[in-house]
Amino acid sequence: MTAISSFAALTAHLKDVCCRKRLAVANAVDEHTLAAVMRALDAGIIEAYLIGDVAAIESPHLFESGHSAHIHIIDCPDVQSATLEAVRMVREGEADILMKGLVNTDVILRAILDKERGLLPPGETLTYNAALEIPRYHKLLFFSDPAVIPSPTLEQRKAIIRYAIATAHKFGIERPKVALIHATEKANPKIHYMQDYLDVMQCWRQGEFGDVIMDGPMDVFLALDRERGSIKHVPTPVLGDADVLIFPSFESANSFYKGLMIFAGAEMGGLLQGTSKPVVLTSRSESIQSKFYSIAMGCVLC
Repeated sequence: MTAISSFAALTAHLKDVCCRKRLAVANAVDEHTLAAVMRALDAGIIEAYLIGDVAAIESPHLFESGHSAHIHIIDCPDVQSATLEAVRMVREGEADILMKGLVNTDVILRAILDKERGLLPPGETLTYNAALEIPRYHKLLFFSDPAVIPSPTLEQRKAIIRYAIATAHKFGIERPKVALIHATEKANPKIHYMQDYLDVMQCWRQGEFGDVIMDGPMDVFLALDRERGSIKHVPTPVLGDADVLIFPSFESANSFYKGLMIFAGAEMGGLLQGTSKPVVLTSRSESIQSKFYSIAMGCVLC
């Protein structure tokens, strides 16, 4: 499989596969979510199960689109009940991907984390992994965790890295280059999070993460910009060509991607990780484009 290096290539790949994935949308009543679902239907990559108040979901554009055979509306006016039903469908194999509609994040997370009826297998870590398409970067860039774990423990960080590597493999990247991002490449254990990075590098040297290239700590220049990174004269096999960025905290990852989206025109798609099936959990402020790319990522990871 040729590595998928852009969201356009991702969409083209899914069209070539010609296999619609079943998407269960919890409380699918907001316009942005429905617009992203319609775009995924137009691309031929999903079968949509829209769960919520049928009066709010049904609209002429849904059924005038020519995709009515691939749209299924499940009347469930109560938000919590709609959420539980969407999670149940995914857990029991009636759907392949879960998507958050107009639901408070705490409500859907509570359903996902339910030990008996949720989607997080025992021993797994709930986290978030995303892909950015940046106009001035030569390929998709995966990064973690911008949304779920504020200050990961060492074990959580190792799980975050494993999930990110697995995602890169699904995108056809045989030997991902993983950069452990910090403000400096000087490995000073007295700096916050630095000891974790040193421990992670030791685990990598012992083969814990498989056949990947990993280095860190390093700053963003070293990871993403060969010219600026070269000026530092820091030898690294990742120089200017990272596939995956691992951030020390979700504050740093969150600020990184939002700044790129606002000021550099970057586009993003992302998913919860650690769950038994892909979960599209975008905020209400995310664009239709971002929600569509998140759906497309889910289709690849099924």
